[in-house]
This record gives sequence, C-alpha cells and structure tokens, in this order.
Amino acid sequence: MVQTAGGERYTRNGSLQINGQGQLVTGDGAPVMGDNGPIVFQPTDHGVMISADGRVSVTEAGTNIDSLRGQIRIVGFAAPQLLQKEGNNLYVAPAGVAAAPDTNSKLIQGSIEKSNVNGVVAISRLIEISRAYAQVASLLSNASDLRKNAISELATVPS
Repeated sequence: MVQTAGGERYTRNGSLQINGQGQLVTGDGAPVMGDNGPIVFQPTDHGVMISADGRVSVTEAGTNIDSLRGQIRIVGFAAPQLLQKEGNNLYVAPAGVAAAPDTNSKLIQGSIEKSNVNGVVAISRLIEISRAYAQVASLLSNASDLRKNAISELATVPS
C-alpha cells in the first residue's frame, strides 16, 4: 500500500528507493505505507533488510544492532478484479471494496516481479511454429493431390 496525493493506492511495483526525507518510496515517489504510517529511515541507517513478511530493519551506525523501521502493509482483496487501474503501476479500490492484510504473499528482497515471457523469444517461436504449420499444410495438400491423381489414373480403363 502506498500513499499518493489522491489517497491510498495499491501497487505490485517492488522497485523501491529512499527519498531525500528518508522515506521508503516507489519509483514514482509515493511513500510506502507501514503499519504505523510511512516507513522512515534515519540518516545513519545502513544495511536495509526486508523480510518475507514485509518487516523493514536496518543496522544502526556504529553498532551491530538491528532496528525495526516498520512493516510494509501487504494487503489483498476478496475480488481483485474490481480494482481500478490508475496510471502505470497503481490501483484504487472502489467504494465498498476493502483491503485485508495478506499473510500468504511473500516479499523477496532484491527481486523485481516481471513477466516470465521473453517477448523476442516468444515472437521468434511463433514465427517458427507458423512456418512449420504452413509446411505441413502444403505437404498434406500435395499428398491429397497425389491421391486424387492416383485414383483418377487407376479408374481409367485402358483402351
């Protein structure tokens, strides 16, 4: 869940960064919401770690102590198809559609969700399959023509 000028929005975009105010934000600059508001870092924080359940912790400067900075609000919807797309990576819930905490989803630090299809490879494979289909269709047509010719020749009575 992120906070925008238009209110709370939802995103699957995991490309996050820290802005000049120390807030965890999306690429568009929308603050990522935690359980207690936006997730904010101190200037001396380093070693940011995000666990699978969304806990954001850091190593404090000069110590080996890990401190929790917040927990990313991961939500789900009973009917996600009702969400309305807004912009490139945001969704808004219409009136009457409520977000509920999602305990089944997992975050993977350092990974970005993207398509599991390589477009160039898929198009190349599609062209390859189309050509193979055309060749098989041509072979079947030729075999049919040969069969017709054979039946025609065998049906003629020699005089």
